[in-house]
Amino acid sequence: MANKGTLPQETLTDILSRLPIKSLTRFQSVSKPFSALINSPAFISAHLRRSSRHSSFFFRHFNNPSGSNFSFFLNNNLISDVEVPLLGCLIRFPKIVGSCNGLVCLDISSCYARGFVLWNIARKQYSCLPSPRISDSRRPFWMVSTGFGFDLKKNDYKVVRIVSFGCEKDESPVVMAEVFSWRTFCWRVIEASIGACAIHEGQNGVVVNGGLHWLGNSAGKSGIQKFIVSFDLDTEEFRKIPIPDFPAGICVKIMGFKGSLALAFYPAKEVDVHSRHGRPGVADWIEFCVWDECDGADGKCWTKLNSIQLTTVGYPVGVANETGLIIKKLMEGQGAQFILFDPSNQYYRGMHICDASYSCDVHSYVESLVPVSGGGHDQVIEEEPSE
Repeated sequence: MANKGTLPQETLTDILSRLPIKSLTRFQSVSKPFSALINSPAFISAHLRRSSRHSSFFFRHFNNPSGSNFSFFLNNNLISDVEVPLLGCLIRFPKIVGSCNGLVCLDISSCYARGFVLWNIARKQYSCLPSPRISDSRRPFWMVSTGFGFDLKKNDYKVVRIVSFGCEKDESPVVMAEVFSWRTFCWRVIEASIGACAIHEGQNGVVVNGGLHWLGNSAGKSGIQKFIVSFDLDTEEFRKIPIPDFPAGICVKIMGFKGSLALAFYPAKEVDVHSRHGRPGVADWIEFCVWDECDGADGKCWTKLNSIQLTTVGYPVGVANETGLIIKKLMEGQGAQFILFDPSNQYYRGMHICDASYSCDVHSYVESLVPVSGGGHDQVIEEEPSE
């Protein structure tokens, strides 16, 4: 390694791209050429391609309704505790907006998604984003939904914030949206129209095929209409995907499944209207359908995929690399148990995640060198080394 000049650049890049972030961080101090190579966009992409094959889970759990007793963990064969940056400033648990290519987006505000942080856990760097532009100075907020994803065509990470304003009984709800760009490091209110709809507060946008997706509904002449609100991260345009009548029941999760958009729902006949602690209704079955190519009017339609029987109370809490659904089951007198279920072949296995008795939020995670600021801004903060 000392005689870097004796190795071809391609060989050196190949060797270094196989190393963990901790080793690469040390090697940056070897020489300026090493540092320049490790921080170059080409090397960051090469390292990410390798590390993406070995993803893990990043999860948050808390044990009381107030969310004051919370923890973050990484599960990569072994479970390790993760110290949250800005911990001293947080009154309640930060919400995970999304995790993408090693960057985690946190909502650190007490309500209405007013403050965000981009965090690279492996590099121990974070950056506080500027305040969003849409405010409640003219009319009160009703609901705010968020999402975080990667625009592959523009090589840009984006945070999306959708605001629904309060309205009178006979008025149509007013909905506005804005996008934060990792490259420009600023917010921009977008002109794309969502139309009259309600996206339920607290949802994370689900990334599938270059778009973010949320569950939504609107009131029409025929009653409440359910659909999925889709936002294209490249064109920044919204569209609505209808949810048909055949999966009647309670839709509890949208997910990316092997490149397609999928729904997980409790069939109507299995739903118990009594819920526990505000969680989805109790059911013995969860079923799945996929939005895919078929003979529908617009070339796409929903098709039934599979179902899983739950022996006790269960509900989805996350998705594993677009191949499986993570389901939490409350075991009588035994706390919580987690299973990973593949709807395509009904294969499932137990997972050891945590023993959270109240709530758990799970996201896929990979180590990467992706910087928390794409434009070289000085808002990047290095975390203090732990003693």
